[in-house]
Amino acid sequence: MSSVKLLIYGLICQQFALMAIFVPQPVWRQALIFLIAHALASGLFALLLTSVFPKRFNQEKSGLLTLFFCFAFFVPLFGAVAILITMVYFRKFKYLGERDEFSTVPLLPFMQEATAMSAGMGEGGAWSRLRATALPRAERLMALMAVGSGSGFNTSSFLQLATGDNDDEIRLLAFNLCERHEQKINHSITAAMEGLKTASDPSERAVFCRTLAFSYWELVYNALSQNELRGFFIEQSFKYLRQVQELGGDDPALSVLLGKIHLIRHEHDQAGEAIRDALAKGASPSLVIPYLAELAFLKRDFASLKSYLAQDPTLRLKPGIGPVAQFWRR
Repeated sequence: MSSVKLLIYGLICQQFALMAIFVPQPVWRQALIFLIAHALASGLFALLLTSVFPKRFNQEKSGLLTLFFCFAFFVPLFGAVAILITMVYFRKFKYLGERDEFSTVPLLPFMQEATAMSAGMGEGGAWSRLRATALPRAERLMALMAVGSGSGFNTSSFLQLATGDNDDEIRLLAFNLCERHEQKINHSITAAMEGLKTASDPSERAVFCRTLAFSYWELVYNALSQNELRGFFIEQSFKYLRQVQELGGDDPALSVLLGKIHLIRHEHDQAGEAIRDALAKGASPSLVIPYLAELAFLKRDFASLKSYLAQDPTLRLKPGIGPVAQFWRR
């Protein structure tokens, strides 16, 4: 039914509803005729307004239809007038002028490095090849191997997503790479545990505890732990780190790890103390300054954030943190 017919039938039904109120007749008949005619008019007006919505709202049309019907039915006359005004706005005035504020959008600083092709196959390029099922299997396998050769949260996430691939070879290789990486860390933990049981010299025990602290953290960092085990691994890393410190081990790497643990536990003050301690012990500024900047951002201390990023001019040249440093130094 065309919009014009819907409008005409809706106005006729609404007129019948109004006439039912003023024509002398029994009250029950007035109420019945009014409700029927008004309900028909409300339904037609709701259909009229819903029909002018873009096609992307097709899946939501039933909800829109219900909303407009209720609006027109429970707000007699004024609801129908409001629906007609809304329809006219959408059909006529909505598209008369161009919205200049959205005509041009500058490229964000965080996206600029993605516009240039890298010399090798990065995570983004490898994952785009993995998702392209039309590519030859050999090229997709090479992309998966490129992802598997790295480490970190993104790499583990990519491998876990690849385990759901439709290609059996890619899925099995992804499972194998995930398992191999996890087995390597678990073997390191097992060997350190066995060595810790027999070690008696404090310096030797400190070496094994250090291995355990960093190995457990690697399970967390590489997202190789389930949600229920993640907290346990964090606590184990913290436990063995404290044992290293009690046995006399004290170096910048341990302080950085302590800061990361406090940061992931949302203990921001302790994380800041540990990171600044690592910097005082000689840790590379390019390694610890991003964490200090992150802590300043979490505290909404933007002045300190800019100050931290300005301490190391080389940060703006590094991938990942580079666009962030350039943005905040402007």
